[in-house]
Amino acid sequence: MRTVQEHVRLALESSRTADTLTVWAWRNDKLAHPEPLDIADWSLEDDGNDNVKVNQRCSFTVLDPDGSLGAWKFDDPLGTGGTRLQVIWNVGDNGSINYNWYRIQDNDPAEVVEWRRIFEAGLEEPDSEVKPNYRDVPLVKAAVKLTGVDITDYVDTDKLEAPESPPAGATYISEFRRFTQDYFPTVVDAGVVDGVVPPNTVYEKERLENCQDLLTRINAKYRMGGDGECHIYRTNTAPVLRIEPGRGLISVARRQSSKGLKNRWVVEGKDAVTGFPVTAAVQLDAGALRYGGPHGKAQEFYTSEMITSTTQAVAYADVMRGEALNKLSIDLDVETLPRPELQCGDRVEIGYPITGKVIYLKGMIVRLKSAGNPIPTGTTLTVRCNYTDVMVALGTTPWAKYLTGNKPPLPWD
Repeated sequence: MRTVQEHVRLALESSRTADTLTVWAWRNDKLAHPEPLDIADWSLEDDGNDNVKVNQRCSFTVLDPDGSLGAWKFDDPLGTGGTRLQVIWNVGDNGSINYNWYRIQDNDPAEVVEWRRIFEAGLEEPDSEVKPNYRDVPLVKAAVKLTGVDITDYVDTDKLEAPESPPAGATYISEFRRFTQDYFPTVVDAGVVDGVVPPNTVYEKERLENCQDLLTRINAKYRMGGDGECHIYRTNTAPVLRIEPGRGLISVARRQSSKGLKNRWVVEGKDAVTGFPVTAAVQLDAGALRYGGPHGKAQEFYTSEMITSTTQAVAYADVMRGEALNKLSIDLDVETLPRPELQCGDRVEIGYPITGKVIYLKGMIVRLKSAGNPIPTGTTLTVRCNYTDVMVALGTTPWAKYLTGNKPPLPWD
């Protein structure tokens, strides 16, 4: 969640005058344009899924009455060779929130040329259709479409030119800082527990992917903050906001998908003594997803020579089943009043109206979009809720016997 002063937080919870954006263009730590950009329509998007490296993106239509902002050169004020956009969200007249910094990725002007006839004493062009003392000059008006990405993009484009290993005593956070120190400072949020990187670790070409992998080992993620800093954070925190009818909720809907719904887990290994294959499987034998029931048969396989007995194969198959069930989720599509403080990775609580009551569902924001033209029209969220938690809220507890809790010890642990 972005840093918000208390009086601004109170304004977000109450009625206020219309919000606005202030967008400055910077280059080489100096203003690239003397005034805030004149923004028409815009959108700010955030994607928190694990397969996304650069999470936050922006789109602006900049009004350009004299045609000076549609870039020709890469180092023009809004050129794509390193200009950054500072976005500030003004919460009515109650203060502001530093939203994010983006680097310009695309500059796409749509220009309209108007010809104007002006007086110029003594001018006479032979064979011209324009009478003496006058000439036609073009006037260019434009609307420039800008798209941008957050500044972790600099880390993504900066590849390692040769494989590397961590220095002695390196930790996951110190290595994250080493890989990113040229581009932004790093802040470690509360609850993140560091660890020592194994000395035999080898980093390949993709610098930002290496950063993702490092944080995965300590159950953490990264996201950019409003002042150009990068936060390392954990997602299993308490909800930062309740959104419900009468408190900002405009609409809420839900979605399901059959993609990835497994009901049998098969583990294969090799007997340590005989070398013969060992195989074990566990399945769901009750409920809507039961193996061979209405959902059909959907297996997931795992093979490892480190599994050397049937006992180990059964144990690991049981782990796979529990982890798969724990990962099942229902996505809520939430539309709310403008909430500039929210970020992907924040946990929120949604009041979902059903017949006769409201149930409260906790989940993590995995997608977020705010947009306006130019006044913000609202914020849309995709909130991912654990399926078991949703069922408990509805008064049932599916497959409790399969959720075994801690992973049993395995030979490679």
